[in-house]
Parts: sequence; structure tokens; C-alpha cells
Amino acid sequence: MAPTTDDELMSCLAAGDAGALGELYRRYDRMVKAALCQFSPEMSVADVEEIAQDVFIAVFEMAHRYRKQAKFRGWLYGIAARKARDWRRKTWVRRRLLSENTANTSPAMAWQKSTSPSKKTQLRQVLRQMLSSLSQRQREVLVLHVVEGLKGHEIAALLGIRPQTVRTSLHRAKKRLLESEQAKAWRALISEKLP
Repeated sequence: MAPTTDDELMSCLAAGDAGALGELYRRYDRMVKAALCQFSPEMSVADVEEIAQDVFIAVFEMAHRYRKQAKFRGWLYGIAARKARDWRRKTWVRRRLLSENTANTSPAMAWQKSTSPSKKTQLRQVLRQMLSSLSQRQREVLVLHVVEGLKGHEIAALLGIRPQTVRTSLHRAKKRLLESEQAKAWRALISEKLP
């Protein structure tokens, strides 16, 4: 019988079954790319593709250490968060010292098919602006908490930080989002009827 759960696939992967990695890739490729876009909105399309590949290579390399102590999705998000953080560290020197013009870089969300301009598109743009106004730590904690539904101690374990740091980052992220100029635009758009 073929493995059906993520944990079963990880057991197969740890035993050397590369087909299990293919199945995990099919299940979670879009989620990983979306997470990378949320963690590092400044990534280009090519960067998102490359780092997503790195995430799945890390899954393969760490399969033998995987334990069912947390949700697989949360564990995978943690890897994506660390890879995004590593990418930022590596590209910071190049962006700052070589004065690359990041204004011409494609938005990270461009890998998704765009639709015609609408209220929903406007809401997505405002949401991206709101998320990009947060610090990287705040963005990671917020995404893991709100999108993945992880609890503070789970986020702390995934990111290698203290639970108090998680609570502080989450509080500051929410406060910053609520007080931002984009929040006013969000509320104005939400109050209009969406198509």
C-alpha cells in the first residue's frame, strides 16, 4: 500500500525512497513558494524557484532526523523561513555594496498567475504592502501563527527562538499592521462590495 500521510512519506524518504520526495513536492511546492514570498517579498521569481528547490533538498537531507513532534507543514514552513533568512543574508552584501537596483526586480508573487484588476487584486497588493512593512521576524511569526495555526511554543521551536520572543514579535506585528496607512486602505476596500 502506498504511503498517504506526510509522516509516512517522510519515513519512506528516510529509508531512501526518492519517490516520496516527489510526492511531497507535488503536495507542497505552491505552499513553499507562497511562504517564501511572504517571508521575503523582495525575492525575484527566479529566487523563489531556486530557494524552493533548496527547501526540498533540505527536506531530503534531514529526512532521517524528522520526528512526528510537530505538524509536517509547520516543520516545512520552518525550513522555508530559515532558507529565506539565509538568502537575505547572502544577498544583503550584494544589494548594499554593489548597489543593485532592486526596483527593477520582478515581484515575488509574480509566479502566480495574475488576474485582471479588481478589488481582490487591490486587497492582495495592500496586504503585500502591509506584510512588507513588518520586520522579517515579525512576518515569519505572523505567517506561522495566522496561516499555519501554530502555537507560540511550536513557532519558537521551529525558528529556534524563545517563546517570549514569539509573543513579543506577534504583538508588535499586529500593532504595526493595525496602525499602518495600508490598514486604512484595507478597511476602505473591505467596506466596498467585492465583485
